Amino acid sequence: MNDPWVVLGEIVKTHGLRGEVKVRSEIENPENFLLAGLFLRSPEGSLNEIQVLTWRFQKNAYLLKIAGLESVGQAQKLIGSELVCRGSRLPPPAEDEFYHFQLIGLDVLDSQDQPLGRLAEIMQTGAHDVYVVKSANNGAVNSSDELLLPGVSDYILAIDFERGCIVVDPSGGKGKPVESEITADDC
Repeated sequence: MNDPWVVLGEIVKTHGLRGEVKVRSEIENPENFLLAGLFLRSPEGSLNEIQVLTWRFQKNAYLLKIAGLESVGQAQKLIGSELVCRGSRLPPPAEDEFYHFQLIGLDVLDSQDQPLGRLAEIMQTGAHDVYVVKSANNGAVNSSDELLLPGVSDYILAIDFERGCIVVDPSGGKGKPVESEITADDC
């Protein structure tokens, strides 16, 4: 089974003189920073296992104390590195909730099982997630277009891991059929 690397955050700057780092992250559970099996992935791609000793939230970012970082000079070398772990290390999500990495790459079908494309990205907005569907070659969305779907139950009807797909209603329950040339502007 594929066990992808999941990005928990990116080191964007140092904090203070004792080696703390500021991390930009969309993580929902900051306790995940304390997981065993956490790595730093450098911008060049090398991986080094780390241990986060403490975390705290401050001004839209997390401040982390990483074992072995004792100075601002050591911390500066890590700017641009990502904190990553294997998806299997994360605690299971609540019922009817999913991690984004579990959904990215799934086929997207309409309610008549017609292919619309693949889930390429999930954008986080203030109100709800937005699913970005890129066309499959023969899907109902043109190959140069993308379909944007709000990640709410009116649009997302089912997530079926056994079939490897997400079943959607692009009209959001309004009955508008999927046309062959839907663009992002139509959503």
